[in-house]
Amino acid sequence: MQFYLGCCTKSINNATFNLIKSFLFALLCSQSSVAASFMSEAFIDPTDGQLDMSNWLLEKKGFLPTPIIITEPAVGYGGGLALVYFHDKFGGAKSKPSVSVVAAGGTENGTWFVGGKHLGIWDDDNIRYVAAAGKADVNIEYYGLSDNIDKPSSNINLEANAAFFLQEIQFRLAESNFFAGLSYTFIDSDSDFQVSLNQLPIELPGVNFQSRSASISGILSYDSRDNIFTPNNGIASRLSLSSANSAWGSDEDYLHYDLSLLYYNDFAKNWVLGSRFAASGVDGDDAPYYAYPFVDLRGVKAMQFQGSLITEGELELRWTFIPRWTLVGFGGIAKAFNHDSFKNDSDIVYSKGAGIRYLIASKLGLQVGMDVAQGPDDTALYFQVGSAWAMK
Repeated sequence: MQFYLGCCTKSINNATFNLIKSFLFALLCSQSSVAASFMSEAFIDPTDGQLDMSNWLLEKKGFLPTPIIITEPAVGYGGGLALVYFHDKFGGAKSKPSVSVVAAGGTENGTWFVGGKHLGIWDDDNIRYVAAAGKADVNIEYYGLSDNIDKPSSNINLEANAAFFLQEIQFRLAESNFFAGLSYTFIDSDSDFQVSLNQLPIELPGVNFQSRSASISGILSYDSRDNIFTPNNGIASRLSLSSANSAWGSDEDYLHYDLSLLYYNDFAKNWVLGSRFAASGVDGDDAPYYAYPFVDLRGVKAMQFQGSLITEGELELRWTFIPRWTLVGFGGIAKAFNHDSFKNDSDIVYSKGAGIRYLIASKLGLQVGMDVAQGPDDTALYFQVGSAWAMK
């Protein structure tokens, strides 16, 4: 999960689903009495005698305390706790239950967050509704969008205090895999940049300032994946066009657009190739710094490479070398583009890494494990529950 300010407009829609997956990973790693109960019949697959949570998950309904593990390099290691409430049971590998959640946590650099969210699956999954609200205090390095001749050689420390609110609803189109809908997002932030005025990047209105962004988005999405957790086949895509405007509460007027595309193909027995493409952009001179998209690859710090337009792609190859155990190799490439008033376009950004997965719930097709990723500056560890890719 990502709780830094720049992700408020990118990752809110995935928070509840990621919390569900984080709970499953925490159960696998726990040394508590819950872990000891794994050896009971409820957690053993009778077909192969291996650890498996399928039957327990398919029957579970109600409250679940959920540990949160944070490994984002930009804010440091940390953790938290969420209370997740399943309104319905899992219907299978392709079915999302209605879920409500409250969560809080922090990291080693002083970043903290608190929030809540509800995901409603209505009318036999013909209507999907999301509501979320929260508050975060984020300490992060700001790399900047512009080149200032007096800009300090080191990156600028930023403390951002933000509150956010989200409403989203999507409707299935006929009996297809397409959904269309609208969302409203509101972000109220206070930003404190630890830099002198003569070193301030030109895209910032001051050293300390408040900003309110309110946007309405049109959304078109598609999902034919065979599994919502660890897909082996199918396509998922999401296109959104957002308008921030004073008419609905924004201090700034600008447009924001996002395109995400995921494709999975089990091209041979025990082999799955996944690919991801994403593009995000901002149009408007008044857009706040946190509205600008950034490169989002494993191994790359959040907000390190920002621009008016970001394009990125990833490939991931999975090989199940013995039943339940899978090796993963992945690589990504991205670039940040800027308009003339800002600094030059970024160099091409590369990342690569490898990981391992265990099939913890065979009836749901859910894998858990970890990845080690190397970016331009850092090597980072990521705990993964299900796919590393989620729709933005």
